Amino acid sequence: MEGHLSDDMTALVSKVESEIKELRRLKYSCSQATFVGICKAIGCERSDEELMALSAGFRGGIGCSYNEGPCGAFAAGVMALGMYLPKDNAKAITLSHELFCHFKRRLGTVICGNIVYLHGFGECTRCCLCVGEKVTELLCREHVSIQKNNKSNNV
Repeated sequence: MEGHLSDDMTALVSKVESEIKELRRLKYSCSQATFVGICKAIGCERSDEELMALSAGFRGGIGCSYNEGPCGAFAAGVMALGMYLPKDNAKAITLSHELFCHFKRRLGTVICGNIVYLHGFGECTRCCLCVGEKVTELLCREHVSIQKNNKSNNV
């Protein structure tokens, strides 16, 4: 996490991380834990069931393709950026590239199978947390209205 995060953003990142850790503990896939965790912490009008369905196919490098597909947590982060920036596709694309660079720098690759080969499946939660932290930071930095999406947050 960057050293310049505000207290509010730090609290929101902590909330996202907590949601993701709990979902992983409950055996949610990397894509589902990341997408549902971000959406639950930041706020979303869709049900958990809908969020799980939207993110299910990204598990294990898209449909469990592992060696060829991107990490499901990474794909879920890209989806979350698009969901919270529905009227600004150019911004969602730019931030997705920033997420890509951040993820690749931290884990060495975005390919699911390569991460599993290098680190084993135990690294999946780290992927989820890396994405959750960065997506939250990006959305806060871009002043995406979190309160609009989650009236229970005071962020």
